[in-house]
Formats: sequence, C-alpha cells, structure tokens
Amino acid sequence: MNTSRQQPSVQVGENKYISRAEFSSLLKTYNCFYEDKKNLELKVHEDKGKIVIEGLLDISWGIHQPIRLQIDDEKLSASPSPLQPPTEPFNKASGMTRWGEFDDLCKIVEQEEEHEPLETEKIQDMVYESSTLKPKRYREPENFNLIRSMSEVALVKMRVKSQAKLAAQKAQRHRFSINGHFYNYKTAVFTPTYGSVTNVRINSTMTTQEVIEQLLQKFKIENDPNEFALYVVHATEEKKRLNDTAFPLWERLLHGPSGKIVKIFLMDKGAEEISNAVAQYIKFEPPLLEVILQKLNEEEDKYISNIVFKYKREKRFLVQQLRTRLMVRAETSV
Repeated sequence: MNTSRQQPSVQVGENKYISRAEFSSLLKTYNCFYEDKKNLELKVHEDKGKIVIEGLLDISWGIHQPIRLQIDDEKLSASPSPLQPPTEPFNKASGMTRWGEFDDLCKIVEQEEEHEPLETEKIQDMVYESSTLKPKRYREPENFNLIRSMSEVALVKMRVKSQAKLAAQKAQRHRFSINGHFYNYKTAVFTPTYGSVTNVRINSTMTTQEVIEQLLQKFKIENDPNEFALYVVHATEEKKRLNDTAFPLWERLLHGPSGKIVKIFLMDKGAEEISNAVAQYIKFEPPLLEVILQKLNEEEDKYISNIVFKYKREKRFLVQQLRTRLMVRAETSV
C-alpha cells in the first residue's frame, strides 16, 4: 500500500508516465476485448513497486528481405545412429542379420537362437512345438542373480541410448511455424507473407530490441536482429518507428487491443515513416492525388515567391538606409 502511495503514476516509456487510474482503465478495456480468449489477456504484477504486465504480443510480418532459418538441429538427424548397419557387406549364407533391422529385443534373441549350432546332446534332448516344429527356448534358470551375457547387456544399452537420442532429436527438431511454413532444405530462405500475424510472449520491461531478438529466437531465424525494427501502423496508414529503448507491450496497451485500429509490424530497419498529414492522402485515387499534388505545388511556388519578394524588399530598404547615412557623413566632414 505504501508503494502505491509513493508512486501514483506508472512509467510506460522513456520520460512518459500515466496515472494509475488511467492504467487500470486501459488494462480493463484490453482484457474485456479478449474476454473470450483468456490466453490473450494481459497479466499484471508489481516488482519492487514497479508495475509489470506480461502477455502475448501480436506482430505482423512486414519485411521485404528474405529471412534464413537455422539448420543446426537438422544436422543432428544426419548423424549416424549407434545401430546403423556397418559399411562392410554381410555374408548372407552365414545367416547373419544387420543390427537395427529389429524393433524388439526378443526378435534378436530368437534369430540368434535359430542360427546357433546345436551340440549333439542338445539335439537329442531337443523338444519341439507341436504346430511349428520350432525348438522351444530353454527356461530361465531359477537363480535370478545370474548375470546376463555381455552381448545382451551391450545390446540393451545400445537400444536405450538409441531411443533416448531419437527422442532428444525429435524434441530439438520441433520448431514453431511461420503461418504454417515449417523449415525444410528447399525453403530455408524465404520472405513471410506481408501482413500475416504471429505472436510472442513478452513483458513490459522488454525493449524493442529485446522483443525482436525474442521473436527471431522463437522461429530459429539466423538474421541479425539489427536488420529489423518495430513499427506502429495505424488504420490511416500512419507509420511510426519505435525506438530501440521503447517498450512495445506498453505501446500496445496505450493504443488499445484492436488490430483493426493499430498494428505492430516487424519491418526492415530502413523502412520510411509516414506522418499523419501524409497518411490522410494515401487512400485517395491517383487522379485525385494528382490534383492535390498540383495544388500543393502551386501553394509552394506562391509561398516561395512571397518569401523572395519579402527579402528583396528588406534588402532594398537596408541599401537605402546605408546610402543615406553615408551621404550625411560626407556632408558633415566637409
């Protein structure tokens, strides 16, 4: 309670503050807009007396240069598996089977037993199944402390390691799609569809540069974050670039939740800003724009003529005053 009394205002940008009452109203309006989508609502908490909000920020793709997706995780899948068959050919006549062609350890044991040379005593005491004439497997010894043979232990270890590695590779290969576009070697370099929307989870303490880095990291994009910038684009086509030290989530809150009124775009850093005075003419038809441009040129010429006439008049007046004073001095000296 004492903290709220000491800080009645909330900082929403560099040297920019709003009252707590205004903040509460903006937050309530924002969350009411997403009442049916609870995951898009903003959460708020205080950190050392400072108001912090967090949630998903919608960002539209507006870049023109291609982006490059990382392929490091794909390289792992190309590495040989521990159960990869050896390069040397096997002797099929010997009945040997390649490792890695089995899905179950029991099948491997069965294959080994089928191809083992049987001793004379075993052949005499062999018992066959009635339906398949397949020799029955010997029962496990009653002493369960008997250690397995080294080959079976090594095989189990290899099997477990292989499954763990495949699971890790599968988890690492998971990546978020950019509007349905997943990475593959043919489309590793591409340009996202202009105006398509994605989102990233951030908080209000993250600056513009940090938000861009978070977005690129989410989609595993190799491009340098300094190549991009965030722009606030209004429905009137007004476009303003956010400073690197601005807080995009506060900007979203201040402009309201509706994407039809204001959108935040990720654009190339060299994209031009558009003022409100210029934006009001953008949606006009070309013939009307030509008429407006002609009027502006006429007003510009008229304004330039008035300025030139004004300075010529002042210059003429100063020249006359200078000549008058020189004549007076000449007469007094005589």
